[in-house]
This record gives sequence, structure tokens and C-alpha cells, in this order.
Amino acid sequence: MIDGKEVNREAIYETFFRNGCVCVPGVFSAGEVTELRERTDRHAADPATAAKHLSYVGDTFVLRRCHELDPVFAAATEKETVLGLLAPILTTGIRFNAMNILRNGPGQAISTWHVDDLVEFPLPPEIPRFDPRIRMPVLWLTVQVALSDIDTLDHGPTEFVPGSHYSGRRPPPEDPPTFEGREPEAMLCRAGDVYLFNHQTWHRGRPNRSDRTRYLMQLQYAQRWADARFKGLA
Repeated sequence: MIDGKEVNREAIYETFFRNGCVCVPGVFSAGEVTELRERTDRHAADPATAAKHLSYVGDTFVLRRCHELDPVFAAATEKETVLGLLAPILTTGIRFNAMNILRNGPGQAISTWHVDDLVEFPLPPEIPRFDPRIRMPVLWLTVQVALSDIDTLDHGPTEFVPGSHYSGRRPPPEDPPTFEGREPEAMLCRAGDVYLFNHQTWHRGRPNRSDRTRYLMQLQYAQRWADARFKGLA
């Protein structure tokens, strides 16, 4: 159950590990979404926030380390329904490690195809992909939380290439990229939905062609051992 709604958890994880991305509807309530969006705008307008927490990726506004700014943001990182979804993926224990909120006005997006940070399991050119029988390891992942409806292509959804986390490489230069004949898919969703995202999957933000602002909260969590090792605590 997710907030009273029946969900097929087995199908959620099968899709996540196979495609690299899966949507889970209705995890955050309408009231939670409204408050998170309003707090984003409030902090964005506060000059005291700018030095440490405001940045831009191209023309896209990013509010960083939000959990340090406001207890409402901090509470979102500890939401039990989110942590419950992560337990079968981050099997050594769940460690929160980052929180951002993206705000895209009309025409704005992080629209270059990419993987986040680096390719963790690179392959040489002569090996085309990892064996599909392997369940690719997940050291960390992002829980993307829609804070506005992103339910048409014009509203700037995340686009991803299913299965491309098996490629062992960055996206090719052609636009749009394909992996084994699979073309990009758009993650259409409503405010309050979340999608679990493997950052090794080729992805981008489609430009917002609508007349409204797109809000997307990003919660990042790591395997307990990996987070501790990276922070020198192991």
C-alpha cells in the first residue's frame, strides 16, 4: 500500500532494475506538495539563501542542500513511504546524502543527455553491454518527486532511455540516443508522484514549452556502506 493505494511492489522493482526508472503514484499528498513548492519560492526570494543554496545549471534554477534550510524539507527526506520503497534496492541500509529542488520556467531545462557524475561500471568499446541476466548494482539513486503536474511533453518531463544503465558508457552524440533499438521515454507524472531513478540511465530534462513553472524535488540516497566509505566513516 502507498498512502492507501494498492501497488504492485514486485512490478515496481522489476521495472526499476530492468529499465532504470519507475513511477510510483501518489506518494506525497496535495498539501505536502503545495507546502514544499511554497517553501521553495520563499527561500529562493531570500537573499540570505543565495550564497550557499542557490545555483543554476544552464538556465535552470537549483535550490541545493534544502534539508539544511527548513524543517519541512528535512522531514521530506525521512518520509516513511519513501524509505520503505528504497529498502529492497539499498539492501545494506539507506543513507540520505543530498536534496535539490529544480525550478524550470518556460523554455528552461537541463536538456543535454547525460549520466550523473561518471560511468560507474565502464565497458571497453568491443563489449556492447552488460549481460541482461545481471541485476546491475545500485550504489546510490535519486527519488524524483514531482511538485507540479508534468503530464504532457510540453511540461518538460524527464526523458530516459530504458535499459541504458546496462550500456557501460555515456550517451552517444546522436540526439535522441537509442539503446538496442529502444528510444527515449518521457516520465509523465502528476504532482505528488515519485519516480525511482538509476542515475546511470541516460537521461535529460525535456524543455518546458508550457506557460507554467515545473517543480521537481530530488532526494538522493546511498547504500549504507558506500555512503560511509565516501565520507570516511567506514
